[in-house]
Amino acid sequence: MSLYEQLSAYCIRHKIRLAEKRVIVAEQLLVADEFTDGDTLWRDMRSRGIKISPATVYESLNWLVVAGFAERRFATDSRKNLFGIPDLVRNTLNS
Repeated sequence: MSLYEQLSAYCIRHKIRLAEKRVIVAEQLLVADEFTDGDTLWRDMRSRGIKISPATVYESLNWLVVAGFAERRFATDSRKNLFGIPDLVRNTLNS
């Protein structure tokens, strides 16, 4: 099942709207292939031509963490939160 399909199924189960920006952030986090902070993710998205605000990126990241599609770690060398797609979720994705 693709990440989009998993997000869609989650939203249907919980009777919430699937916000397209959340999908975009989740897909970009998956492409990053490593844990990254929200600012770096936002800059990467902007450089790819994706128009999204930093606030929307952080709101989406927090939602993805609560929903179980992303994981938050604390960087040991700074005060930043790092976000990534956990292996458990990656292993359920079809290529």
